[in-house]
Amino acid sequence: MELIACYRNAGFEALSDGVLSFFDKRLDLQRSGVVFGNDSLSDKGLPPKVSTDISLVALDRSDPEAFALSDVITRGVTAALDQYLQERPLLRKCSPEQSLFVMPIFNIQRYAPGEGFKRWHCDWTISDEVTEPVHRVLAWILYCNDIESAGTEFYWQDHHEPAERGKLIIFPAGPSHIHRGRVTDKGTKTIATGWINAGSRDSYISRLARP
Repeated sequence: MELIACYRNAGFEALSDGVLSFFDKRLDLQRSGVVFGNDSLSDKGLPPKVSTDISLVALDRSDPEAFALSDVITRGVTAALDQYLQERPLLRKCSPEQSLFVMPIFNIQRYAPGEGFKRWHCDWTISDEVTEPVHRVLAWILYCNDIESAGTEFYWQDHHEPAERGKLIIFPAGPSHIHRGRVTDKGTKTIATGWINAGSRDSYISRLARP
């Protein structure tokens, strides 16, 4: 069965518009994009990812506007995850705890013309981060505007997923789905993206609360 799944509806289109509006307005939250793990430079000594990011935490109510958006995004991705697992019930059965949840920490990323996540990579690592990347099973991307020539390329699948407003994709986080962003000089691409981890949200939150 195909493990790259696409979900589109009016709700995701409206959510994409909300992400764009929030990103444009919240200059105070924008930061240069970073890559975690050991490979912070490409083979040519250049950063593998060039972007402007906003990190969101769907647990932090100190910024009501950011919390409201992150909560809606998390709920939307969770609904798509439920459908993904209904279509692929064996995936849930084979996951630790037979449970998956949408990581409440994720990013909005904007790629200006010529920018992108240019290096082939996957979303599973063993690095020590608050998002617990060793527990990642799936990744997700919500494309917030139409840039068909600048979507996501999947190496082994020989597949390009166009960036289309209101389209959410879910795919495996591991090496089976190595991918990179397709770079264009013809427009600016904005996405929201994050991960789906094994276990439960409640268990994850309890680990965060430990001193």
